[in-house]
Amino acid sequence: MRLTVSTIEERAAQLHDEGVRTLADAWDDDIGLVRYETQFGVFHDGRASLAYAGALLAEGGDANVERADRIIRNVASMQERRPDDAHYGNFRWFYEDAGVTDLNAVEFVLDGLNHLVRAGGALSASRDVIVEMIRLGLDEIDRLDVHPSYTNIALSDICNSVLGGEAIDEPYYVERGARRLDEWFEFTNRSGAPHEYNSPTYLSVDIARMAVLAAQTRDPRIALKARVAEERLWLHVAAHYHPGLAQLSGPHSRSYRDGWTGAGGYLKLILWKLLGDDALRRPTSYYAKGREEGFLGVAHHEFHCPAYVLDSLRDKRYPFATDEVADAAHGNDLTSYMTDAFAFGTATQSYGVGEPRERWLQPNSSLLYFRRDGDPPYGVLYARYVIDDKGPGASMHESNRTAEDVWDEGRFVGAQHAGRAIIAYGLLPRVRPTESYKLSLRMLGAASNDVWVGDRKADAYPATIEPGDPIVVDAGSVYVAMIPLEPSDMGSGASIELRLSGDELALDIYNYRGPAKSFWEHRSQGGPFYKGNVRSAAIIEVADSASFDSAEAFRRHVAAASVADSVDEDFAREIVYASGGSTISLRYSLWDMSVIERKYDGATRVPPMGRAGALDGGGPQWLQSRDALIELAGVKLMAGRTPKWLFADPDRARYVFVNPSDDPVPVWLETDATIVECDEFAFGRIEIDERAAIISIEADGDIAPIRLRAAPKTRLIVNGADVTAALRTSELEGAREFGGL
Repeated sequence: MRLTVSTIEERAAQLHDEGVRTLADAWDDDIGLVRYETQFGVFHDGRASLAYAGALLAEGGDANVERADRIIRNVASMQERRPDDAHYGNFRWFYEDAGVTDLNAVEFVLDGLNHLVRAGGALSASRDVIVEMIRLGLDEIDRLDVHPSYTNIALSDICNSVLGGEAIDEPYYVERGARRLDEWFEFTNRSGAPHEYNSPTYLSVDIARMAVLAAQTRDPRIALKARVAEERLWLHVAAHYHPGLAQLSGPHSRSYRDGWTGAGGYLKLILWKLLGDDALRRPTSYYAKGREEGFLGVAHHEFHCPAYVLDSLRDKRYPFATDEVADAAHGNDLTSYMTDAFAFGTATQSYGVGEPRERWLQPNSSLLYFRRDGDPPYGVLYARYVIDDKGPGASMHESNRTAEDVWDEGRFVGAQHAGRAIIAYGLLPRVRPTESYKLSLRMLGAASNDVWVGDRKADAYPATIEPGDPIVVDAGSVYVAMIPLEPSDMGSGASIELRLSGDELALDIYNYRGPAKSFWEHRSQGGPFYKGNVRSAAIIEVADSASFDSAEAFRRHVAAASVADSVDEDFAREIVYASGGSTISLRYSLWDMSVIERKYDGATRVPPMGRAGALDGGGPQWLQSRDALIELAGVKLMAGRTPKWLFADPDRARYVFVNPSDDPVPVWLETDATIVECDEFAFGRIEIDERAAIISIEADGDIAPIRLRAAPKTRLIVNGADVTAALRTSELEGAREFGGL
């Protein structure tokens, strides 16, 4: 693995210096804030300015304190102070905004204000100004009371409520934050994974908020729950992270252009601090700008990534597979499959937030990273449903003036088994006239690759493709096949075309291309004209090149595959792909774009709450479940029917059990060498490190008596205290007992 020589402390110092230098260079003395230059103009950013104020106050000196005071008062002028305004207490995102446009601004500004209060030192005459901003901001957060499915903002709400309440000595907000943290666990435990799953951008916010809360709150109960929440988020990262490619495998719930192109970003900056892999900060020609941010926060935050998760981040045994449920109520689960040469992931359906769900346009519902020769040393295959043939930047969300993205403008359903996936799209309701609708599969890093259409090599673009014609790309380390299925023709003789532009290969499957037209049958996808959604689908198969004798052998393998595609009288579409003795099928409704059934090799897919590990059963394994009895890698756990997770790494003799709920359960945790038993164990964790001969137990509230059968010199740590001396011989033969707390 590519590692820097520096330590975590040295990398933190480097990030601090980079952050201060970047902010100082962006200082605009005319406005008194940090400027942000974009292709859409120059703006002045409140949260970056507060980060600079914190650095100035930490450095000290009259001039720095004076500048920090000026920043704080200018940010205060960006707060909505009219009591009759709908968002009284919130903040303008940019100084230039006419009013509050982004309701999340209050969370990010309060994050900076809470840091300033706790930093202390030369806080200057602005303290009263900060306290008033926090007070008004907390009132607005309380009114917004964001739905727990909006993970990064819900966790920001929790962190800001607790720390802000403590900062201004308002117990109501501390209690509110604690209650909302319990609610977030209850909501998340219904599915398993965080609802806003696997986001290269927002996982970093989630982790940072819980890390800060765990480190800074004065309430030990809240601190424990925040650390367990952070631990679950770290497990989520490790389950999808490919260390060889230095990429977060798909699917992504929300990902901007830096995320899906594999450029540097906030999460990668955190990972770089912990792991020291310079590939996490390498530039990429796919998106030269990158979007690293949060330098000072990453530099100063104390992250609580457990040692067993760090091991999982550093290396994996392949093939490695992950299955998680992110939204059990609506049937959205995630599949990631990795080999040494690629990382491929697919969701069940499009991402949505709230209840009723609001569809958001930022997901990478199916995403492939693969190793390639050249610079950058990886390629990307991503999918989009695109309206009006938009390219990067043209489909920018109207409220986002700092990104150049390609939003996903359709409704997705998918199924993936190992390296094969079926992806399908339908239209979203739309009233405005449209010139084209298409499913676009886009491969970055394709210019130097051999591309085949059926049995002929592609040598001229654009090329017209027939439905069912396999497009095979020889990328060196991997072979990738894309098979377009016959789309619905919305009256234009819509075609399927293969294009090469620079380093991007695009397979465009059109449903419509013609004069601007409003399709009444899709303006609400109900009413008198609606006759079901359109058909737009493709099959993807990816394999390590080492699995075949040659690219020609892979092409023969794909040519021998079969596809069945049918629609019945109930608008149910079924796609079956049979390849190399294995089958995958997807059955979904064209009426409401819901998944009816998926089958892998004839067996109906029933996703687990969470599972990750090498398919050969070796190396670290992780399982999340509600089952009363679970067994994993030779470990047995009995712990009632509450949600729980179990990690097992027999090679390192390390085992972890977590009960992330307040429901008390009896626990029996058994390895080959150790048994831990407790009659009643609520929210908390038990970690066994047999090499170090330590058993660590952390729990919220009372702990019933604990009985151990372990090596004689094993130490017992309970809530941070070594209680080994308090162990006594149990009535249970061969066991020792701790009386509990």
